[in-house]
Amino acid sequence: MKINVLQRLVKYSLISLLLVATVGSCSRAIKNPQQPISKGSTISSSSKVDNLQQPISKGSTISSSSKAESSAFQKPQKKLMFPRLQIAITNAIPGWNKNLMVDNVPYDLYIPPHYSNSPLLPCILVLPGWNFSRTSWVKNTFLVEYAEQYGYALILPEMGKTLYESSYYPQTRMKWNRVPGGQFIKDRFIPTIQQRHKLLRPGQYNTILGLSTGGRGVALIALQNPGLFGSGASLSGDFSQEHMPEDRLMTAVYGAFAKFPERWTGPGSDNPQAQVRDWQMPLYLAHGTADNIVPESQSRLFYEALKKAHGNMIPIEYYAVIGARHNYQFWEGQLKDVLRFFNEIRAPQSVKFPVVDDWSLE
Repeated sequence: MKINVLQRLVKYSLISLLLVATVGSCSRAIKNPQQPISKGSTISSSSKVDNLQQPISKGSTISSSSKAESSAFQKPQKKLMFPRLQIAITNAIPGWNKNLMVDNVPYDLYIPPHYSNSPLLPCILVLPGWNFSRTSWVKNTFLVEYAEQYGYALILPEMGKTLYESSYYPQTRMKWNRVPGGQFIKDRFIPTIQQRHKLLRPGQYNTILGLSTGGRGVALIALQNPGLFGSGASLSGDFSQEHMPEDRLMTAVYGAFAKFPERWTGPGSDNPQAQVRDWQMPLYLAHGTADNIVPESQSRLFYEALKKAHGNMIPIEYYAVIGARHNYQFWEGQLKDVLRFFNEIRAPQSVKFPVVDDWSLE
């Protein structure tokens, strides 16, 4: 009898142990499944965190060779506060795309390295001064660094000695190309960039920046292409040539003011101030009071005419910088506020890239 009781106790103990082991095994399997992740499965946020690469410390730099060796590397992104759009840039790579051509006119295109090919990239059409190289902005300012910081593509055409004129005349002695500069930008350059790179298209956030004669170009191109540019900035530009009737460059294109005043100020003339009623684009203006090339009054009078015509309906800012001259020291000093202005004007639904505190990768 004692033996039977003892046998039963041993039997029940073994069964209990087997049940405990089975339950424990099932519990571990539920907590730590070992099945492979099937195609199309998602990984939890915690799993992604466990597999992140070590972040790049603030202030570190990446050499060009390192970027080439690790083509999969992308700058760590903060939470992006903009919709993912389907249009992507074509016929260009991140970084510099140099010595491209429209007809016989070269241009450079810069795409910020953090462009990921999914959001639509805002851009700046960058106009040089008269007889300045298209690379002068890049060599003498931090424009590229600002473009990287704020997420803008840069388009830099070689505009040489153009006044952004819309026509040539029998008296024209200075022709930058067989096609007038303003006509070239409107009829050839912009359509080619739209087709080739999917930039400068209507509905995108396009901006335009110029200095000196390029500042004049900002105004004329905006007037010749209404609605295409969301905002612009003109530094040390000239807008009402009738106040400089002896200007040799204007005379070389339009003929003498005394003989052909309608070319200088008439309806449809290349005179931005005479067309202020047609103005649509938000504009940032700045001019040095010690400018001995283009009088500061050129920007001031243009600003006053715009405000008189439109009041506060169009954002227009003007800064007369005391003691500033006609040089890159002044123009470089304006870029921070120019980019601030561009970003303030940018519509809420437009693409917005994260802004960092400096120009190093984080």
